Order: sequence, then structure tokens, then C-alpha cells
Amino acid sequence: MTSQMLLVLVVFLMFLLMLGGVWVFAALGIAGLTGIYLYGAGWQFAAAIQMWGTSNSFILTAVPLFIFLGEIMLYSGISKSLYQGVMSWVGRVPGGLLHSNVIACALFSAISGSSVATAATIGRVAIPEQESRRYDKSLILGSIAASGTLGILIPPSISMIIYGAWMEVSIARLFIGGVVPGVMIALLFMCYIAARSMLNPELAPKASSSWQERAHSILDIWPSLSIILFIILAIYTGLMTPTETAAVASAFALLVTAVLKRFSFKLVYDCALSAVATTAMVMIIVIGAKIFVMFLVYSGVTDILAVMMVSLDLSPTMVLIFIYAVYIILGCFFDAISLLMVTLPFVAPFVFTMGLDPIWFGVVVTVLLGIGHVTPPIGMNLYVLMGISKGTSLEEMTKAVLPFFILLLLGLVLMNVFPQVVTWLPDTMLDIAG
Repeated sequence: MTSQMLLVLVVFLMFLLMLGGVWVFAALGIAGLTGIYLYGAGWQFAAAIQMWGTSNSFILTAVPLFIFLGEIMLYSGISKSLYQGVMSWVGRVPGGLLHSNVIACALFSAISGSSVATAATIGRVAIPEQESRRYDKSLILGSIAASGTLGILIPPSISMIIYGAWMEVSIARLFIGGVVPGVMIALLFMCYIAARSMLNPELAPKASSSWQERAHSILDIWPSLSIILFIILAIYTGLMTPTETAAVASAFALLVTAVLKRFSFKLVYDCALSAVATTAMVMIIVIGAKIFVMFLVYSGVTDILAVMMVSLDLSPTMVLIFIYAVYIILGCFFDAISLLMVTLPFVAPFVFTMGLDPIWFGVVVTVLLGIGHVTPPIGMNLYVLMGISKGTSLEEMTKAVLPFFILLLLGLVLMNVFPQVVTWLPDTMLDIAG
């Protein structure tokens, strides 16, 4: 059996298992081990070495730590205070409290690292508050679902950690590379909300707040802002690695909860248990993907893909458009981590052969993964908000998020036309942190 035929067989088996309802990690692992066995190599050795090598990765230690940090913010109620603090500053702007959805999601993203967690956390507070003020339901749901995608773009990002470990590039530079695109996309959302509200003020009634209320809101905002600034400055200046930053930031967050008199051992237990469960889910998918990649390496498929790409003589733009289309289509059916693990083995050879900046491409892929969170039928952010806003159908959610989906695509276009949007800030790290 030729390598090409073996590749087709193994990929077919992988998707057949997924369509049959088999878990993604199992489909990747079974397909990879089958390919290794048919190739004639030792599948037991392949499984053992990948399970040990992946679970023993120091870089991936940042994953449970950042998840733990996000859980502390959620369980302690600091994230709810963050939203309430932001509300008092944006009420009089055209679009009113809708802007607080975007801003609060962007700020919570700088702690959480999860799109779904960001949308769920802000949605629980924002939806009842804004519905009671007769805000347009479509704009409420659309702004939160789309702004939740910032959770995997603005650092820290679980997806970026996995991408960086896989591609062997600086996770710190990936994190910092996501800052400007994250702010840019947030501003696009806010401009759209303001424009819609100016055309029809009834969509978002203004909410006034006194300067005394705004001053008091600083007490709600400072815990989150202090942790966010610590994370970004620690990584940007090179003072700490992302893993060290996650550990210290988690300890700092616990200290903040103690200062706010919200600390308890039950809080730590619940946060740790949730972080362990989420990390186990992520890591087992990574292990399955690593086994699949070992098959690709054994069979020489990665080299074949690179040669095929060169022989097709396609322009880099055409190759990127094809890759983007694949991510957007598959994003309708896969969660972010699974999609990343399924596609990276095939996409990585193209990235290196075309000479693309892996930092830039990593941030672009993160935006594509975020788009998958708001595209039906599997868009997780849509279902999270449907659960919070009782009686909302998938059709209503899809219509609500459509304008923001287009804005996400616009952000993707701007990152391609002006790659400096991604690369400028990480490049400045060289002068400061080496």
C-alpha cells in the first residue's frame, strides 16, 4: 500500500469515527494507531511515547494554571463585579450598555482564555440586566456571543498555548500578538453597535450614571484590571514565562479574593476540580492528535504534502483562502481545540513551506477558531447564550450573530492586508525582553 493510499484510508477512518459519534481524541488516536500498525511500526511504543511526552510538557503546564485562574475569577464573583463596574462608564454612549458587553468580554478574556467561559460569564449578568431595560434582544445576544470569541484571542489563550507548543514557537509572542487584533475587533463591534443605535435609538436606550457611581465602580473594576495588567506586563517585558505568569497570577487572584473577603477553601477546591476536568479534556485531545501526527511522520505524508503544495504552483493568497475556507467550514462542526488538533498536522507543512510567519499565522488561526464558536450548528457560544436566554431558538441566535460574524471576517481581512496589526507589538518585545 502506497503512502498516499494509506493517508486516504486513515483520514477516512478518522472522519468516519467522528461521524459515528466517537470522541475526537479517540477518533484521532485510533486512526493514528491504525495507520502506524498498517505502516509496520510498533503502535504500542507510539502510544506510550506520545502519552508520556505530551503530559510531561512544561509549556503545557500553563493550560491548567490559566484555567484555574479563570475559575477563581468566576467562582469568586470578581467577573460579575467587573461587568457592573464597566456599565457605569458606557451608559451614555450611543449603544449604551451594549458596549459594556464588548468591553467586559475583552477584559475578562485577558484572564479566562476561554471563549465559552467568557460568553457564559458575561451573558449571565448582562442578558437579564439589559432585557429589563428593553434593549434589543438580537443586539444583546449577538454582541455577547461574538465578543466571547475574544476569549481565545486576547491573552491568555488556551488555543495559543497548544498552537505554540505544537509549532515550537514563542507562546509569549503569540499572546502579545493577539492584543492589537483583539482590541481592533472589539472596536469594530462597538462601532457597529454605535451606528445601529444612532440610526434607531430605541434599540439601546441610554443609561445615565453619576460621577459618584462611576468613582465607586472603580472598586468593582480594580481586582480584574490589576490581574490583567500583571499578566500582560509580565509576559511583554519577559519578566516571566507564560507558565510562571499563570502560576503567580493564580496566587495573586487568590490574594485578591482574600482582600475582598471572598476566599474559602471550598472556593479553591471547586476551582481546582473544574480546572482539572477541563485540562483532562484538552490534554487527551492533544495526545490523540500527537499519535495521529506520529503516523504522518512515519509514513512521510508531511513531506508529500509539502511537495504537492509546491507542484500545484498556487499563489500564497490562494492557499490561504483555501485554508481559511476549510477552517470556517469545519468550525461549524468542531469545537476550537478539536479543530486545531485535527487541522494542524495538515496545515503546518504549508505554513513552513510558504515561509509564513508562524506567530502571525497562529493569531489568524485563533480568529478562525473564534469564528467557529459563533457558527451553527455546533457554535458553542450560541448554545451557551440560548441556555441563559430561555426561549431563544438557534435561528434567532444565528440571525443575531450574523452581523458580528461579518465583522470578524473583516478583522481577518485587515490582518491579512496589514500583517503589522499582529506582528508589530511582538516585534517590540525584542528590544525589551530579548
